[in-house]
Amino acid sequence: MPMLHYMKKRNFGGKMMIDLKNNTIKMQKNSLPDREFQQSNFDILFERLKLVSYMLIFTYPCFFIVDFFFLQNLHQPAFKWTLKVVHLFGLLISLVFIMLYRRSRRHTVSKSFIVNSYISLYLLIGAVSSINSQLYTGNIYAYLIILFAAAIIFPIRPKHMLTMMLSAHLISIAGLAFWGKINYSFVLNLVNSTGAAVIAFTIALTFYRFRKNDFFNKKKLTKNEESFRRLFQRNPNPLILTNLDNEIQLVNRQAINYYQLEGKDLAALDAGFLFGNPAERQDIMKQLYEENSVKNYVTEQQLAPGQKKWSLLHFELVDYHDEICVLIDTTDITDIKKKEQELIDHASIDVLTGVRNRRTGIEMLRQELSNGTNSREFTICFIDINRLKKVNDHLGHAMGDDLIRTCCITIERYIQRDDILFRLGGDEFIIVFFEKEMANVEQVWINIENAFKTMNETGQKPYKISASHGFYHYKPGTPITPDEILEVADQQMYKNKFANKTGIGDVLPDAAISHKIGGP
Repeated sequence: MPMLHYMKKRNFGGKMMIDLKNNTIKMQKNSLPDREFQQSNFDILFERLKLVSYMLIFTYPCFFIVDFFFLQNLHQPAFKWTLKVVHLFGLLISLVFIMLYRRSRRHTVSKSFIVNSYISLYLLIGAVSSINSQLYTGNIYAYLIILFAAAIIFPIRPKHMLTMMLSAHLISIAGLAFWGKINYSFVLNLVNSTGAAVIAFTIALTFYRFRKNDFFNKKKLTKNEESFRRLFQRNPNPLILTNLDNEIQLVNRQAINYYQLEGKDLAALDAGFLFGNPAERQDIMKQLYEENSVKNYVTEQQLAPGQKKWSLLHFELVDYHDEICVLIDTTDITDIKKKEQELIDHASIDVLTGVRNRRTGIEMLRQELSNGTNSREFTICFIDINRLKKVNDHLGHAMGDDLIRTCCITIERYIQRDDILFRLGGDEFIIVFFEKEMANVEQVWINIENAFKTMNETGQKPYKISASHGFYHYKPGTPITPDEILEVADQQMYKNKFANKTGIGDVLPDAAISHKIGGP
């Protein structure tokens, strides 16, 4: 039991020592920022002391003119000589400080000791001046001026300032009590000077705490900025930070590689390349002001001549260097868009010919007709490939497929980019000519037929190529459906097919053409 008790005490004591050690380390860590603040504060006060010293050096000649000329006939020698000594001493310590200041550029000096010493000397000068003035003029203005100047210009650690002010004030009171007369004037000055000292110390305390809080806040901001920069650079996605004027502030390595910014002057670079046009940027900025963020914005960006990428952008308003900035996160979705386009093509493109399929073509017609009077004028050309069954029966289905592809390739060669070709099914195809005169449409078909004839005459294929066609001209506002349009064009195509087959012209009577709006 005694051994166990001893071990418990030893363990307890060891734990306490560790705790004490940890507390010591913690105190040392906590005192490090305070030492940094004190060093920073004394650096600032050291510079201020230089300005004060220069100011006094240039001001003391005025004091000496008063001391040696204006007060020459004053019959109070003690007052005059005390005033001269105070001014000469002030000039001397100012000159000595300037020498110390210049020495500090080449050698290390204790700025805290120098600043504290000079504050004490200035307060002492104020106390002596107040005793001198009180004895012979009845005021203590010099003391009050120096008291408030020290509090405002040199806010040092409160306990040191309190010690200095209290010492100077006690010297002032003791001097007045020893050399002066204790009367109502003395009591009033004592009360006023004490109140002024308390207010001056309060001012010094307030300024000191304000400066200390400001120092630590800036330090926190600096650490936050450093953390932000580290996270910014380590982010796997391309990141760009711009101000509201679209000027780039930060760019990480991923963004430099993604947007090919290597070797460019980023400071002079405008972030307009992120947007397709100025109007797009304005819309995004408007949404940012309203919601502070814009998520999942999909855009196609021109990164280099001939190179485009699809990007998913996230925009966020952030504070950086006390300025509102825009953080832009980029995700490359080019591969996803390619896969998406492949799926769209697979669903909308005819596999055999590579042109639009029936569903896509009819949906396009339906959307166009849904605009009513605002829809575009267009002409439908209904195409049917002749003798496809004979090619399949005699040459095989592979050759029949080749016939279909050859017809499509030839047709696409003669239609324009705004015209649409789609496969209706089997050997039937539709061309949609937008806003073209009928004569122009007929000329296009003549060119296509001539191309077929040339291929037949030169024997490019083991089969003869020809096709029948029928037209329907649509005018905006006509009440008709896509199926009705195709039905009318189909019947016109059959008239053309039988005319070519029999060689006797149009064998189908007009009455056989079912058209709900009175004919094509």
